[in-house]
Amino acid sequence: MRVTKLRVLSLACAAALVALPAAAQESGAFTGSFQVGFRIVDVTGSPNKYSEDINLEDGPRLFRFDIDYIPEDEMRKFADKVTIDLNNFGGDPFESLSVSVEKFGRYDFDYDRTKSNYFYNDIILPIELAGDPALALAGDFHHFDFDRVHDRANFKVWFGDNATFNFGLNRYTRKGESTTTLDIARDEFEFDKPIDESLNDYLGSFQYSWDKVTLVLEERYREFDNVVELFLPGRSLGEDPVDASILDFYFSNQPYDYTSNDHIVRLIAQPNSRLLVRAQADIQSVDLDLKVDETGGGTNFDGAPLVIDNTGNGEVDRDIDLFDLDISYRLNERWALILGARKNSLDQQGSRVFGNALGTGDWEIDTTSVDLGAQVSLSSKVTVAAGFRQESRDIDSRWTLGDEVHLEKVKTDQTGYFANLAWAPRKGCSVNVELEDSSFDDPFTLASPTDRQRYKVRGRYKLENGFSVLGSLAISELENDRSGWDSSSEQLNVRLAYDKNKLSASVGVSNVDVDRRIDQTVVTLPGFGGGAELFFPINYEVDSDFVDARFRYDASDRVAFGGDFRLYDNSGTFGVERDDYRGWVEVGIGDGYLVHLGYRTIDFNETRFDFDDYDADIAELSIGYRW
Repeated sequence: MRVTKLRVLSLACAAALVALPAAAQESGAFTGSFQVGFRIVDVTGSPNKYSEDINLEDGPRLFRFDIDYIPEDEMRKFADKVTIDLNNFGGDPFESLSVSVEKFGRYDFDYDRTKSNYFYNDIILPIELAGDPALALAGDFHHFDFDRVHDRANFKVWFGDNATFNFGLNRYTRKGESTTTLDIARDEFEFDKPIDESLNDYLGSFQYSWDKVTLVLEERYREFDNVVELFLPGRSLGEDPVDASILDFYFSNQPYDYTSNDHIVRLIAQPNSRLLVRAQADIQSVDLDLKVDETGGGTNFDGAPLVIDNTGNGEVDRDIDLFDLDISYRLNERWALILGARKNSLDQQGSRVFGNALGTGDWEIDTTSVDLGAQVSLSSKVTVAAGFRQESRDIDSRWTLGDEVHLEKVKTDQTGYFANLAWAPRKGCSVNVELEDSSFDDPFTLASPTDRQRYKVRGRYKLENGFSVLGSLAISELENDRSGWDSSSEQLNVRLAYDKNKLSASVGVSNVDVDRRIDQTVVTLPGFGGGAELFFPINYEVDSDFVDARFRYDASDRVAFGGDFRLYDNSGTFGVERDDYRGWVEVGIGDGYLVHLGYRTIDFNETRFDFDDYDADIAELSIGYRW
């Protein structure tokens, strides 16, 4: 068991808080709860796959701590409410912290911090397990183990009833380790690749509202840094030890960073009860710089010495202009017209020097789209909307690599229609239907659609006796009639819920069916049966079923228990079965204290191979207090 400083600190803080409830009760200013305890984990089978899916570990935890503080009257001039909320501190893969301070009608400050761990480590099939020699060493030589942290701070200030200032900061970081592969000297080598990325996003906005007009001015500034390093941990024969390629050492440093500015103006106007106008202009600019230093040495594929010594640099300048306009006009009590217009342009120039090779690229992309529709209220319970959408995209590109120059002009048009139906026959009952059909004249890739259809139905029915039913069906059809590529997907969700008196329960069923295929003919190169045409079909299927249920029963003011289960079965290209069961009981002791006991068991199976299977049992015991 790994005990970190954070875990010890969490327990120390929780122990110190035991004395807080009594003091809080005396002042009457505090309300809240905390829950601290211990987790025991037992895993048999593949520990890597368990870490990819669940990643819960043994050890002490601060499962929850939340507190609300209402200051006394003499302190109300500074704040009306202070809230602190912590969840899963002590080393869990998902941790969160939030703090808010609010003075009603004056200011509002919020800070949130979320941390998550991402782990991936595929197993390389040895020959004795692969069975088929063609599958030997199949797998993924990449692996990842890094933390993602998101800090968000927002400070909002009101000046009277009309003016608002807003200041915000978003910071994203990714830090950890990974491995990757590169093809060098006709062989594939595996390298260590530390992860160190950070993005800072600063926001400032001003909003002013008149009687019928609201104006928003917004400024954003972003700065991104990515420290990219690749190095060979030791001498390597590559993934194919039969050939002569060998690397004695290798190091590559490829850092890049960018800064961007974003200027936004929004206008919302409703001059009368019939007309509503929304307009936005967004001007963006991005400056990116990169550097490359690559060194290495070893033996080439022909047995000659291999020397790698390259340097390079590059830069990209990008300007983006986005303009949006949406107008809604109500002709009468039943009819309304809807108009949307958008114009986007991208202008980008970039260059890169690597060794003796110079490459440049210039892009100009202009996109114009128009939506025109109408909405009619057939009755007080039925509303129908339908419209037409047209989009045109022009691309002019020019790139060079050494003496090679490539020019291309591409234009594609998208046309289609959409329709929506909303039906609310009674209170608590509603049905929504959405349809979309589009076609593309000249898609950019063989896997881009020339035709697209989407259909979605959603329904909700809530009864006064506590029962409710939710359901949805989404169907998507994509196809490219030039390449023979097509993709279809269907997703059905149904959920039945009950919430009344002491019992809260729900059960849901989902089915996802995805089918993607393309039939390609590949022409072989000289030396490999040159000129021969080989049929190369690609087929990917997913047929997954998901069943879940949960319940909670408050047996008394002091005793509650519940549980849930999640059953997943995918019989498509990647066959997977996963059963996940949980149960818990919570008992109140004394005045405000409680004991929580939980148990969870997980059974994961890959239907094609069993080397990645695992079984996990997780038990948690915690003690808490509410005041």
